Amino acid sequence: FFLSVARVSELVGSMLLRGVAQSGRRGLAARPVRVSARGLAAAAAAGQRILYRSTRGGQSDLTFSEAVLQGLGTDKGLLVPQAIPRFDAATLESWRGLPFHALAAEVMSLYLTDDDLSRSELEALTAASYGAQWRDEAVTPVTTLPGGMRLLELHHGPTFAFKDVALQFLGNLFELLLAKREAAGLSHTLTVAGATSGDTGSSAIHGLRGKRGVEVFMMYPEGRTSPTQELQMISVLDANIHNIALAGTFDDCQNIVKALFNDHAFRDSVGLAAVNSINWARILAQTVYYVHAYHEATSPGAALEGTQVSYSVPTGNFGDILAGWYAKQMGLPVRKLIVATNENDILHRFFQAGDYSQLGVRETLSPSMDIQISSNFERFLFHAGGDDAPALKSLMDGLEDTKRLTPPPSLLAACREEMDSERVDDAEVLATIADVHTASAGEHTLDPHSAIAVAGARRYLQRAPEEAGVPMVALACAHWAKFASAVGRAIGPEEAAKLEMPEPLASLHGKPTRVAPLPNDVSAVRQHIHATLAQAHESSDQEAVGA
Repeated sequence: FFLSVARVSELVGSMLLRGVAQSGRRGLAARPVRVSARGLAAAAAAGQRILYRSTRGGQSDLTFSEAVLQGLGTDKGLLVPQAIPRFDAATLESWRGLPFHALAAEVMSLYLTDDDLSRSELEALTAASYGAQWRDEAVTPVTTLPGGMRLLELHHGPTFAFKDVALQFLGNLFELLLAKREAAGLSHTLTVAGATSGDTGSSAIHGLRGKRGVEVFMMYPEGRTSPTQELQMISVLDANIHNIALAGTFDDCQNIVKALFNDHAFRDSVGLAAVNSINWARILAQTVYYVHAYHEATSPGAALEGTQVSYSVPTGNFGDILAGWYAKQMGLPVRKLIVATNENDILHRFFQAGDYSQLGVRETLSPSMDIQISSNFERFLFHAGGDDAPALKSLMDGLEDTKRLTPPPSLLAACREEMDSERVDDAEVLATIADVHTASAGEHTLDPHSAIAVAGARRYLQRAPEEAGVPMVALACAHWAKFASAVGRAIGPEEAAKLEMPEPLASLHGKPTRVAPLPNDVSAVRQHIHATLAQAHESSDQEAVGA
């Protein structure tokens, strides 16, 4: 393995140096960095180290590193914090103006003590994760659309998608946690199994490529991603990256990942780990940009005055909007969270009619949201139901048996108190892309998923005109270039010809690729992972002998 016991601190030091160097190259060094350490102080004042439990009651009192490395509960549940730490308005205002990496350290520190990660380790991780690999100095800049709606641009990372925010951090976190495990004489290898509808795959691959001790197996539904999304994955030829084109839907991919985790003998034998948003660290990292967007959408002192902000979130697997909900519970002044769905509208049907029944997956212009099983919704239901694990388990068992979840009236009412929803079809997606592109004179070109956020916000404000005075932030989760065909349909060939395809996306076509097509069968996937790992270990042994 790549680190000796004595070099754990060296890894942290190298991350810090990398972050400082990146910041300096991008002009961040001149910005004041105020480290208040209030996050750690708040947790200490509450007298608690945040531990984790399963939503279905089978596990509790897991540490942060245990929760991150385990990924999914051993009882099929998702891991959630046993307490949600809070910050007050004064603390929120004290973070205003911090560079993104420093803000990330402050927000995440609420969940950490030195028993989990030291302050220097956390700051090293965030500095390395939010540096020069981002194309905008702000990391997640907030711009303003014609009409005043704010746009939180989450697509400036290495793979042009919002999932880079979490997966750049998670890749570095895995590396550090494995080093710490090696220092303690514990197992320090991971086999990552992931499912992607398009964006998680490339973001995870770019966050974990070349990481020693980590083998990555990423499943995507064959023929159901955009061509660019697929090429971003299968053109990465690093020895530890293994793409699988599954003959099925994203839900099928996700079901196989869950089945692998629930095969405890397999899980333990290969050291299985998760990068999908079932992994708590991904949700934690995404809370940061909600705080950042609040600062950008309001004036100094707004939190002290009680100013609230609403967010419209394009939603498929529910992880992104769940991060916003956690941020609200922590103390962020959120007025409303809007679940904006495409035609795969199981979440919209739940909020509007209490109907959470699984239908067939419909292919749309927003493939990353072509989902009928929203994994992270389980976490939200658990909390909305008063953290009642037995009741939640009963609901989820019923869903697995009947493909339908019937919420008690009290649970549905509690969910509606926290969120609202809108459904946006493909015709409205195209119209929204065209409208924003024209109204902004080409300054803003939305991808289909971002268009759903904007259209969802517009629909909500039409239903609730009294909310017009509340700042509205729509989350732009992907760059238009990942969905150039749909954008071309929306704005027409003449306008599309004026758009410049950014690198490295422009050079993807023609690159060598590697992918394993597999049937929609968990046994076939399990066998493929075993065979690939055996080959990797054999190659590693041969290299060791040669050295």
